Amino acid sequence: MKHINFKTVCFVGLFASMMGSVYADTLRMAYSVAPKTIDPYKSSASATASLNEHLYEALVSRTNEKLLATSYGWTDDTTLVVNLRKGVKFHNGADFTAEDVIYSSCRMMYRVGGKKNMLTSAMGPVTDVVAIDDYTVAFKTVGLYPILIQKLKSLSILDSGDADLGPTLKFDNTGDCGITRYPTKDEFATGKYANGTGKYKYESFENTGDAVLVRNDNYWGEPGNWDRVEMTSVANSGARMAGLLAGDYDLIENPTGEDLLALEGNSAYSYSTMPSWRTIFLILDVGSDVAPGVRATDGSNPLKDIRVRQALSLSIDRDAIVDKLMGGNATVASQFAPSYQDGADSSMPDMAYDADKARQLLAEAGYEPHHISIDLRMPTAKYQNGTRVGQAIAQYWSRIGINVTLVAEPWSVFRKGRSARELGVFMYGWGHPQGPAQMISYAFGTRNKALNLGGSNYSNYTDPDYDAAMAAWAVETDEAKAFEYNQAAMRIAVRDLPGIPLYYQHSIWAHTSDISVIGRPDERTFADMATKN
Repeated sequence: MKHINFKTVCFVGLFASMMGSVYADTLRMAYSVAPKTIDPYKSSASATASLNEHLYEALVSRTNEKLLATSYGWTDDTTLVVNLRKGVKFHNGADFTAEDVIYSSCRMMYRVGGKKNMLTSAMGPVTDVVAIDDYTVAFKTVGLYPILIQKLKSLSILDSGDADLGPTLKFDNTGDCGITRYPTKDEFATGKYANGTGKYKYESFENTGDAVLVRNDNYWGEPGNWDRVEMTSVANSGARMAGLLAGDYDLIENPTGEDLLALEGNSAYSYSTMPSWRTIFLILDVGSDVAPGVRATDGSNPLKDIRVRQALSLSIDRDAIVDKLMGGNATVASQFAPSYQDGADSSMPDMAYDADKARQLLAEAGYEPHHISIDLRMPTAKYQNGTRVGQAIAQYWSRIGINVTLVAEPWSVFRKGRSARELGVFMYGWGHPQGPAQMISYAFGTRNKALNLGGSNYSNYTDPDYDAAMAAWAVETDEAKAFEYNQAAMRIAVRDLPGIPLYYQHSIWAHTSDISVIGRPDERTFADMATKN
């Protein structure tokens, strides 16, 4: 089994007596969200990625283990050379070589039906991918791009033999590359081209997202823990728990605190938790003269005043949210990336709670009670207990004299409003599999296309010292120095509050007590997290 290099791991369980199972070599898992496709490049959603990771591998894992790469390094400022693992075979028996890396890079950049791939931006600065020999590949970049190996965690490797290649395979940033035909999404769904190097092989995939996989007995490393993996998607948490208790599933993801109460006193079941790399936070439009859904009686945008932002943050009792709403399965935030993640500044204090100080700051800023109105927007069914957390925040703000309207809406509606920049204040979550700078490099910097910074700056925040720190981080090849630049930028962001960190989400899995579960910080549910006792 692979072990996670992670500072804080929490296992909470109602440890129980052993129970027999007629499914001794089959693991039956229930996902909370249905995987959308078995094409690894059509969606970056967690459920879809969780399924596809069983079938396909990248050069490096999400937790920085070497998979299809054995080593890598920069030979100059714009060339990353990757040495590939020898003796690896695809599920169809074809050998894995450098050509497959080039082909997969082309597939990542290819626009299917004219639509941009969900993962294309990961390789945006890459200008060429070339084979030095069958087991060595070089990625050429437009400039210094030290985090490229982190971005390549999204590069699922496919068999080049499954496409129609022209006389030459030559990488370009459109994905044409001399390839005359790529497999279609439907062809992936039938299993014809669901052909990777992963621990499990395709048996079936339904348009409901349900799937059956079998162990890859020719896997290059330690084989999978299970002969067979059956995946079912059940959106309702109560129904997932009922299925577990009824014996339909061995493992379910994302039970609620209320669901876990059903396990009390039942020795046949247990649950496991893992602090995740996801931060739950608020984004504030601090840079616009008029912020959508934010109204002050004088017509100004009150969020432009740091004292108002400080008041909004100070009014939130994060300890109460973590203890009462999350059942202890979260960690109070001190910054926008998990404080326990490698490279984060673990010395930063937790975000403070002081409602009296919050009222004082509003008064100093010239705002009497009920002079500020805020629409707090958030997606429903997206984060654990998310709606309840949104309700709590609305109550905290109301207590300091803010008029709050909570607008909880389906993800599709929320996402459209966010993309159109129609949300002045919203609640969101961001994972950090690429390190503690992942969120802030996109969320708060002034837009810098050359360095891939600030692409998701919905706060309209700008600060020259922040931008300088992130620009230095973006081209720093020394990891320790890069962490220092990131930490400097993080301290500025926490000082200026273009958003408000709330807590770090924990992932939870409930399961039968005849298996042990070691979760992952990236929140994905993978069969080999579970082992038979």
